[in-house]
Amino acid sequence: MTAFARIAADTLKITPTFALDAEGSLKLRPVLESLAKPGPSHARRVLLDLSAVDQMDGSGIGAIAYLRKRLMAAGRRLDIAGAHGQPLALLRQLGLARSFGLKDEPRPFWANLLRPLPGMGWSATRGAQA
Repeated sequence: MTAFARIAADTLKITPTFALDAEGSLKLRPVLESLAKPGPSHARRVLLDLSAVDQMDGSGIGAIAYLRKRLMAAGRRLDIAGAHGQPLALLRQLGLARSFGLKDEPRPFWANLLRPLPGMGWSATRGAQA
């Protein structure tokens, strides 16, 4: 089941309550197609609430990308909220979390490699020291 709620005059919230895998994406497709159709009554912003989604695979990512592309072509916007666990990890792994408005991005694993080691006398930002 998918719940809909208009949370502001220009925002429609969608909350799928099933995994966004191949089967779940097929369930969601008619909803996404209706949202992507142009029309004056459609909200300018669609908020996809993933708080009830515990699993997502490439099919779910494809469905989200399909909706985003169609909304952007119509001058509208898609944001994601409530992502957690495996879906959030997948969005982060694919580099999509920030582009969908998800906050609290962790530092990449290599960020600590750029810190100078004690006694080395250099840093990635300052270069070698004399």
